[in-house]
Amino acid sequence: MRNSIYQKRRKKIFGMMENNSIALMQSASEKIRNNDVFYSYRQCSNFFYLTGHNEPDGILVLSKRNRKSYTYFFTKKPTKLQETWTGTIDSSAKLKNKLSVNECYYHSEIEERLYDLIKNSDTLYHSLDMESKLNSLVTKIIKSLGKKYRQGLSYPSKIISFDKIIYRMRLIKSSEEINDIKKACSISVRAHKRLMKACHPGMTEYQIGAELSHEFNTHNAKEAYPMIIASGKNACILHYMKNNCKLKNGELLLTDAAAEYKNYASDITRTIPINGKFTQPQKLLYEIVLAAQKNAIKKCLVGKYWKDIHKEAVKTITRGLINLGIIKGDLKNALHKKKYEKFYMHGTGHWLGLDVHDPCEFLGGENTLKLKSGMIFTVEPGIYIKTDKSVPSKFHNVGIRIEDDVLISRNGPVVLTSSLPKEVRDIEKTMGKNG
Repeated sequence: MRNSIYQKRRKKIFGMMENNSIALMQSASEKIRNNDVFYSYRQCSNFFYLTGHNEPDGILVLSKRNRKSYTYFFTKKPTKLQETWTGTIDSSAKLKNKLSVNECYYHSEIEERLYDLIKNSDTLYHSLDMESKLNSLVTKIIKSLGKKYRQGLSYPSKIISFDKIIYRMRLIKSSEEINDIKKACSISVRAHKRLMKACHPGMTEYQIGAELSHEFNTHNAKEAYPMIIASGKNACILHYMKNNCKLKNGELLLTDAAAEYKNYASDITRTIPINGKFTQPQKLLYEIVLAAQKNAIKKCLVGKYWKDIHKEAVKTITRGLINLGIIKGDLKNALHKKKYEKFYMHGTGHWLGLDVHDPCEFLGGENTLKLKSGMIFTVEPGIYIKTDKSVPSKFHNVGIRIEDDVLISRNGPVVLTSSLPKEVRDIEKTMGKNG
């Protein structure tokens, strides 16, 4: 039963909580798009991680008192008016069973219940927004308890960030999480293949986006992040978002776009020739990035460090640019002076999971973090060359990035997006009818 996953995670949290402590977490709020229209709802990733609940107006409370653990949930009370406008929502009784919590109450009871739970607790775990109503309520309760010390009442003297504890847990993915990410990856691969077959000079970047969206929606997925669809010189803008230019013959198209499935993200970037055929200068630069990615993926091993992956990509790119005469000097000097940063200015990847940029720490004990089985991250080296007098003009206004999603396993790196073409010959073959 999938709900047992969230119970196990909460049990693990309880094991890390101090005795006589309380932990609070609030669901993501609905956000106004304009006037009285809301954006499509997206749950807070940490809240979803502990509950599996995908609706707003939820509050999770974990209480550890006398070494016994209790889970409480607070929700909005259903009304006929709300049912008419936005549909039915679960009652507290139904949610109690659905979420497998000890008790579930409506918001009208939260102040009284929370007062009793906070009272005489030693430690409070939360990462509440300072402006939130729940944080204001907690502050009010603590102030009230502070005035009653003569009655023998106390309040938490220690406050600990709740988010950081959950971020560390999220580093290692369960088999269920891996399966959801694999599904997101497979949908994204289908979308990029569709893009490659549809792409041709004269299209617009937003029409390319429509091809991707069609595939996402067809498979009950959504965008994991705003698409980057950058043709020609736009690809030299790392987070290009306008997506409104016309695709030109002889230029490259860099597309960084992927699907989110059941709240889990994938992340893919491919760079392809708009007319289906790489020019020789484009191919020379592309092969450097591809070699850098392959070499970096080989370093994605249990026991290695994240910095090892980045160093390998940097070294390969620097060597390749020296061979083309774009970077001057020998490899050791170029690396020492970081000459590559002019053309490769970002990291080689990031954690991936409930967020496309999972906010988990890169550092650990002794300021480093060893890779472990079950971690998932992206490997995405790139080269970006704007108009530059020190670089031959045939390489100007070219941006290339290749990104795949990699699972660390005891048997070596598993590229979850490996079925999407990235070799020059395979891309040109897939695009054949347009080449």
